[in-house]
Amino acid sequence: MEQLNVQIQHIFREANQLADYIANTAINQEGIQLFHSFSQLTSMGRKILNMDKSGVPTIRIKTRKILTRNAKNGE
Repeated sequence: MEQLNVQIQHIFREANQLADYIANTAINQEGIQLFHSFSQLTSMGRKILNMDKSGVPTIRIKTRKILTRNAKNGE
């Protein structure tokens, strides 16, 4: 098996998916949008909140292509 040059890094941080989801939604929309109740959230927002309330752990996965040494050298 070929040797791979791989670097793995773990970062401890709060995984607040609902805050990230609402922030990303705000970036993609014009004007002001307020959520005063659970029912005003989008279906994805409600899903994220329900998963958080039930204690379901969330994992953020960021993928990228890892090149082998030979691929880097053009072989």
